Amino acid sequence: MRRMILSSILLLSSTIALAQSASPEALYERGMDAITGVGPSRNDSLGIDYFRRSVGLGYGPAQIALAYYYETGTFLARDPGQALDLYRKAAQQGDPLAGWLAGRIYFLGSGGTADREAAQKWLKLSADQNNAYGAYYLGRLMADRDYTKAPKLYKIAADQGLPQAQYFYAKALSDGRGIPQDRFTAYIWYTIAADAGYPAAGPDLNVLDSGGYLTTDQISDAKAKARDLEQVVIRAVTARGCSGWEGEFDEFPTPPPPKLQRFCH
Repeated sequence: MRRMILSSILLLSSTIALAQSASPEALYERGMDAITGVGPSRNDSLGIDYFRRSVGLGYGPAQIALAYYYETGTFLARDPGQALDLYRKAAQQGDPLAGWLAGRIYFLGSGGTADREAAQKWLKLSADQNNAYGAYYLGRLMADRDYTKAPKLYKIAADQGLPQAQYFYAKALSDGRGIPQDRFTAYIWYTIAADAGYPAAGPDLNVLDSGGYLTTDQISDAKAKARDLEQVVIRAVTARGCSGWEGEFDEFPTPPPPKLQRFCH
């Protein structure tokens, strides 16, 4: 009797383990292990296969990972339309990463899919969840559609450490476009963007430095405030986690690779 009970428990445990191994989450994690080299060896083809199986079960993070390969043409034939379809499916599940990636394709017109209405729809989904990249892209879009809304969106992303957003927020403040003109605060954000290595910020900062718009004391005060605020911004980048890929700080950020995407949802 005791042996029968033990056998039943083992059989049940094996059944549960099998079910778990075939779950979309488990398949996705196996895919991640394969592409990052966790386990016996790195195997991108195997990772993509696991992602496909997880996608077949409707798992959003796997849809985004597989879409990356289609969008970039990495290991798979480039297919922006397929990538967009997968991003939209994940975004419909409420994933902010998928929202800005779908909106990005519509905004940039990759593969001939330019559509500002659709871009606004998907980017807003992401921005409404306080996603830095969604807010920045939506800010760039609204700068041409309703410029009064752009500065607030830039500020969301600037506070989270995106130097592109810091630059465009500073520019809006300096020009008084969509927000009351405030060259002192613009100087602060130009400084932060320049210190982060965003090249466009330097020349604009020089204009404020040499144009007589601010007194020497104001400039000194602005630099001090920038140093203090930079520490807050650096902590925000660390907390955000979604950072560390080539193209992250481009004027129009590129998609994060799958190995980093788990920090971006």
